[in-house]
Amino acid sequence: MNPPQMQEGWTSRLKAWAAPGGLLLYALLLFGATAWLQKGLFERDGYFHARFAALMPVQGLSRSFPWTQLSTWREHFCDKEFLYHLAMAPFARIGHDPILGARIFGVLLSVAVLAALYAVLRAHRVRFPAFFTALTLATGGLFIARLGMIRSHVLSMLLLVLGLHFLLQKRWKALLALGFVYAWAYTVPFVLLMTAVPFVLGTWLGGERPDLRLPLAAGAGSVLGLAIHPYTPLTLETFLTYVQVFRLGLQGSAASGFELGNELYPYSWPIFWDIYPFLLILAFALPLALLLARKRLAPGTLGLGAAALFWFGLTVATPRFAEYSALLVPAAWALVARDLWPLLEASTWWAARRPVRLAAGALALATLLGFHVRSMTFYRFYQTQAAPPRHFTGACAWMAANLAPGETVINLYWDDFPELFYDGYRQRFLWGLDPTYSLREDAERAKLLERLRRHQIRLDAEQMKARFHARYLVLRAARAPGYPELRQAPFRVAYEDPTALVVALD
Repeated sequence: MNPPQMQEGWTSRLKAWAAPGGLLLYALLLFGATAWLQKGLFERDGYFHARFAALMPVQGLSRSFPWTQLSTWREHFCDKEFLYHLAMAPFARIGHDPILGARIFGVLLSVAVLAALYAVLRAHRVRFPAFFTALTLATGGLFIARLGMIRSHVLSMLLLVLGLHFLLQKRWKALLALGFVYAWAYTVPFVLLMTAVPFVLGTWLGGERPDLRLPLAAGAGSVLGLAIHPYTPLTLETFLTYVQVFRLGLQGSAASGFELGNELYPYSWPIFWDIYPFLLILAFALPLALLLARKRLAPGTLGLGAAALFWFGLTVATPRFAEYSALLVPAAWALVARDLWPLLEASTWWAARRPVRLAAGALALATLLGFHVRSMTFYRFYQTQAAPPRHFTGACAWMAANLAPGETVINLYWDDFPELFYDGYRQRFLWGLDPTYSLREDAERAKLLERLRRHQIRLDAEQMKARFHARYLVLRAARAPGYPELRQAPFRVAYEDPTALVVALD
């Protein structure tokens, strides 16, 4: 190859990688800057994952988790995100504060999701794969925030993108192996199966004989992973608990009597539009495109479209699954555009009018940038006003100095547990991460604790000492005014700072 040809070859390579390289660099800077500048975590569960990963060398494969005394985890703990914590563990050992390494791990994992999606789209000959990958960052600000969380669903997103590649290639053996990995890596081990079923149904509607090996392999791999697991047979118990979580979430807090995480309760349509406007536009337009162009679309495109609509339907029922629909809906549109592109190129009207092509490209980029900018306004809110510093650092230091190691302290709010576990892992608490674990352990005491939390009954020191076997209570300072009796005898404030207080049940 002579020098001009070599220069032309390098130039073409640079052009080919400019868009994806720029996109991934932008994502790295976005999530990296958030991790560097953010004082606290928008999603507080990240504190639990960081501390747990740091304790893995000591905790090992123990099936007891004494940090939640009113929980099935106390004696029947199952790390349902074992591979996620195992991958994070080396990072959590960086420096003296585990959250530093956990942030680094989270940033790398978030960028890996986008890189994998780009690679899969490019492998399936999608035109402008960087553009369709970037569409995910325009679906809504909460999706960007969820992509950057220190939580195992980000690893699930990465695994699902790999699963799309195997589904499109009909590699059932790879799906079997990936299903096994899923069962070791994520709370819901059947995400891959739940994607494979509508995918195969969509290919069948596209005129292709359904390849039942794909869902069977995905499901069998997950079942095998649950059976051959470091925490077998407790894997089945934790899965049933997760099913109960969603059952309670769909009932709503009024019917169930328990208030779960906000991500489980369905949005009203105005709120949905406010949070995920572009996702709604893409999702509602997708079935129309699939229906009108079905004869020109590949069976795999119809399959991916069916899977995307399935996850969007679940997202409408519970926003917990938005991360999957925000990935699959743009990916389905990418395959639709790929299949219809030859029609556009064959059109003399399109080929002969370069200004029209430029205008169409400019409009597409403007739409992408416009919705991304709108998403970023929400993202900035989530990562600033909704992400305060840790509340219990001072309170946990006081407890470590004044209470016996392993002494139980009442936490009225289960959502305080991740921070309490992070800073106060020398103590024990009542419930955390999800009240369902407590409900399954001791329904009577869990309901009592929930009624106390809601202040449906007045806090009674003697009752709380007798029922929960604890001498102290810890609470965020901002929540303390809701319980005025804590300032009255027999309660006594033993420690207080601007963010938290510890109350003695004298």
